Amino acid sequence: MHNEKTRNLVILSGLSGSGKTTCLGLLEDIGFFCVDNIPPQLLKDMMSLFEHMDVQKMALVVDARWKQRLDIAKETILQYREMHPEVDIRIIFLEAQETHIIRRYALTRRKHPLTDGGSLAEAYRKEIDFLAPIKEIADNVIDTSNWNTHELREALKSIVVWSFESRGRITALRLISFGYKHGMPLGADFVVDTRFLPNPYYRPELAHLDGLDPLLGDFFSKFPIVSDFIQTVISMLEIGLHRYEEEGRDSVTVAIGCSGGRHRSVFLTERIREFFSAEGFSVYVEHRDIRL
Repeated sequence: MHNEKTRNLVILSGLSGSGKTTCLGLLEDIGFFCVDNIPPQLLKDMMSLFEHMDVQKMALVVDARWKQRLDIAKETILQYREMHPEVDIRIIFLEAQETHIIRRYALTRRKHPLTDGGSLAEAYRKEIDFLAPIKEIADNVIDTSNWNTHELREALKSIVVWSFESRGRITALRLISFGYKHGMPLGADFVVDTRFLPNPYYRPELAHLDGLDPLLGDFFSKFPIVSDFIQTVISMLEIGLHRYEEEGRDSVTVAIGCSGGRHRSVFLTERIREFFSAEGFSVYVEHRDIRL
């Protein structure tokens, strides 16, 4: 790899229905030896086994299917990371909003592993509690609510590659534009609210456009507050990224919201993308609600 840490270990976890199977398939495709559904009590043994295997990349899935909180798994991972600095360990946690999980289960007609006679909503909340210890130490928390399988695979591919190539400094920046009326994204490190800026929605000739259209750029250029706010957000992010880097983080997620997620948030997201791409960051952009 890019540094002395030549062995890569991924711990994959997350909510049922959030895309772990897709992520595991992706990891296999890029050369990881993968083991699914590890009992929390056996995670230590599996991680130790990695030391004696003739593989450079391994991924282990530990989640709530064993119907217990993952405090043991959390302590195992932290201890292993401390004892084996030569291994590059990445913890990836997938989640999705409740309505999206319920919709996915309705489409597949599969049984949630924690229903136990209760409702799917109850199982969802119970699973969040079970998985909380792993989410607390995750390097990447990824909200898959609005991605189809293809989009999820492409996004995860970028994130997984970033996770290892950028170890030691922040080079990965994930930007999500969204509409507050559709709900806030999960797992954002920063949330930027643009709802106080001039709104092209109230201009009939602009309302049907989105923030990617040059005409929206012309509209926003007439208001100094827009450019001033963009510079303020960039300055804030530069400070935050520097501090995160000192703490060992190598990827950061920023959510930029407006009312509907089509105009102001999209426009600002693109301006932020342009700046940080020019600074050498790998920037992944998701315009979550642009078509809603």
